[in-house]
Amino acid sequence: MQRRIVRTVAIVLTALLALATLTAGVPARAQERTRCFPETGQCVSGRLLDYWERNGGLAVFGYPISEQRIETVEGSWAGPVQWFERDRLEDHSNEGLGVLAGRLGARALELQGRPWHTLPIANETPAGCRYFPQTGHTLCGVFLSYWERNGGLARFGYPISQPRIETIENWTGTIQYFERRRMEHHTEFAGTPYEVLLGLLGRDMLTAQGLPACAAPPRTMFVSFGLEPRIGDVLFRSSLICPAQTYSYIPAAFQPFQTGYMIWMDLGADGRYIIVIKGPGRPGPEPTYFITPDTYQEGEVLPPVGDPPPGLYVPVRGFGKIWRGSRGQGQWMGYGTAPERREQANVQYFGGGGLVVQLIETDQVWVLGPPLNNYWDKR
Repeated sequence: MQRRIVRTVAIVLTALLALATLTAGVPARAQERTRCFPETGQCVSGRLLDYWERNGGLAVFGYPISEQRIETVEGSWAGPVQWFERDRLEDHSNEGLGVLAGRLGARALELQGRPWHTLPIANETPAGCRYFPQTGHTLCGVFLSYWERNGGLARFGYPISQPRIETIENWTGTIQYFERRRMEHHTEFAGTPYEVLLGLLGRDMLTAQGLPACAAPPRTMFVSFGLEPRIGDVLFRSSLICPAQTYSYIPAAFQPFQTGYMIWMDLGADGRYIIVIKGPGRPGPEPTYFITPDTYQEGEVLPPVGDPPPGLYVPVRGFGKIWRGSRGQGQWMGYGTAPERREQANVQYFGGGGLVVQLIETDQVWVLGPPLNNYWDKR
């Protein structure tokens, strides 16, 4: 009996030892370090946390804005990723590559319908700058200094645009795109560690993924009607995001006013609309443009108004109905400075909510920003 007990104990001990040996090489999820951020309600663990802390933490990556999850990236790789305000970290450990930062700069330009290889390249290399033949772009000044001090090629990738002025939400300044990032020169912080900041591409791209126009796997869709060269240097170009639905050679009309403009467009089965454009196109307490359905019916009698001053015009039809409407357009727009003119138009909508209207007869291009900023520009 005693011998049987001893044998049983020996078997159990042997089994436990074997189990310990098998599990010793497998890192337990429970043992991974985890750090949680009440600011966003998300946590970062394991390899991604190690990389985040080792390579700049909050200043470089921002807060986590998603959980760690499996995603397919650019249609060619699937694995664990986590989104941060300024980046997307990807765990490529299964391929022996460790943690890598996503190519969000290139992806952002692609989603905007202007892939980096279509952008103008550098014509010369000024003194003190560095030229990258791999992409045809230069890196100068504060951007070059920041690039060299903070990880260079491994962290940012190659420059994929020249510096340019853009409006990002309510800030306007010089930016430059890199394969993995967008740098912003904040002159309001000159002489401080915050003079160069990294754009919130992680936040913007994660938001874009949820937009129907941007949701398809890697997009190669370009802006239609050859409009990109006309709108590429519009300050708020990046906020338009993905090229979406288009309408070609549709009926349209245009009329200038003393302090504004109206554009009518007939989208066929999708309805008729009037764009009312205010003032100089700069942001202010009131929207600088709005779009409203055209409810005018041919033959409809509009309320009479007095005669305009010489050389000015009272708008008619749909423009006239809006002008007399409850928003008081007639008061702030003044009279028409020319009669309503029939047009044809090409229209390009964008996933961010903005659109571009090309009036074909007069070759005017009107760029209308997303509702969030409500800017407009004319080319």
